[in-house]
Amino acid sequence: MDFNTLDWLLALAPPVVVLGLMVVLGWDSSRAGVAGWLAAAVIAVGRFGAGAQVLGVAQAEALILAADVSLIVWAALLLYQTVERAGALAVVAEALARLSADRLIQTLLLGWVFASFLQGIGGFGVPVAIVAPLLIGLGVSRDRAVVIPALGHSWAVTFGSLGVPFVVLVKTVDLPGERLAGPSALLLGALGYAVALMAAHALEGRAGMRRALPFVAVVGTAMGAAQLALAANGLWTLGAVGAGLAGFVVAAGWLRWQRARGPAQAYVPTPVQPSERPRPTIALALAGYVILIALALPLRGIEPLRAAVDRWALAVDLPATTTDRGWHEHPVEDEGFGIPAHPGLLIAYSSAIVFLLYRRRGYYADGAGRAIVRASTRQVLRVVPGIFLMVALGATMTRAGMIAVLAEGLGRVIDGALYAFAAPVIGALGAFVTGSNVSSNAVFGMLQRSTAELLDLPVLTILAAQTAAGAVISVMSPAKVAVGASTVRAPEGAVIRRLLGYGAILVLLTGVLAWLAVVVT
Repeated sequence: MDFNTLDWLLALAPPVVVLGLMVVLGWDSSRAGVAGWLAAAVIAVGRFGAGAQVLGVAQAEALILAADVSLIVWAALLLYQTVERAGALAVVAEALARLSADRLIQTLLLGWVFASFLQGIGGFGVPVAIVAPLLIGLGVSRDRAVVIPALGHSWAVTFGSLGVPFVVLVKTVDLPGERLAGPSALLLGALGYAVALMAAHALEGRAGMRRALPFVAVVGTAMGAAQLALAANGLWTLGAVGAGLAGFVVAAGWLRWQRARGPAQAYVPTPVQPSERPRPTIALALAGYVILIALALPLRGIEPLRAAVDRWALAVDLPATTTDRGWHEHPVEDEGFGIPAHPGLLIAYSSAIVFLLYRRRGYYADGAGRAIVRASTRQVLRVVPGIFLMVALGATMTRAGMIAVLAEGLGRVIDGALYAFAAPVIGALGAFVTGSNVSSNAVFGMLQRSTAELLDLPVLTILAAQTAAGAVISVMSPAKVAVGASTVRAPEGAVIRRLLGYGAILVLLTGVLAWLAVVVT
């Protein structure tokens, strides 16, 4: 297709509609997604020559992806509800706080290490909602109690929620996850140090950053290395979970070594809500995640075994499509997902096993099983429409050639390696407005790939910048802040003002790192 300005402006309209409705009118992703999808469909047909086949295949792609992702989301929420209702998360939080009498270290353990672990298993606002009240118990002010865990877990978002944002990116851009995982994990690992130091700054200013630096260097390296090792070997669903667990272990060892070298300090306890039911030990509190890792490592990490179980799959072949204006998309074979070792099913198996273990030991109230399933299902039903609509919007634009037009326009305006600074801005903008790295990756992932290819830039680096910036900024969106602030009645305006300053630095840092990678490559 020949490029012209009107085509570019019309291709830009659907994502602008989505962002505008969410920012200006405060619509949620489901309502804004309907408007954006309708705009994309009308423009695809009326301007770009997309016929019924093009639209039908695009929606089929979106439906398959939405089903794939929704199963993981539901299972992640199921596991979260299973351990939370047994009091396991409170046990983990208390154990972390006991490792040090220093309030700064306690804050980082809860607001960075524990929050990153929580993002790995649940996400969707869970880390701030759980950690903020615990920080209040340490004497942290209400706005800082929200800011600190929001910053602390942001680096873990892409491989958090058991890998949902990364899975969406992989499916959207049609690249092997094994190729994309390494660059993404490396960039996010670098940002992990930054967000931890920012969390220390939020508590104690520059003095806090200086005091926290040795702890952050040691624990951040362990967390980043664990996430990189898992993600780069096909276990991206466990990337943030494994990072959190590595952070627990290394932090415990580091702090015990520090105590052995210095005078003893009195422990300042973190208040924990009393319960009439028995509570699990720390080993049992982590049992659900240990079981998940034990299942996932062989079934997803050992290639021959993975290939054997993935032979049973729900998959279809999608035909090639061509618009009236000549834009051609190749056929796709075996579009779908494997069973019985689908990541969502592995999580569900782990949830069932640990539920039976906890119930036998008396950690649940009557009717807990039904309540867990109802709560998980109710939560996932709220997010699935938004996921499908955002993915459908991106698939429609891709099949109609609209993404290619946007990429060509950006390529004409931004010269070469400088696009490394634009890529994270695009990812951050999408995530800030929608409150979701999933949505940002779905809407802008293919645009980033197409632009990188057009400018002859390393595609993996640009996509890593897209999802890294989207991850750290998604937690600063008004929708996410509202969830976290509501748990401790913090002033939302003050929280957002604090976060945006840190966010601007993080996006700039992402751009600098991406630019350096482009130049070196």
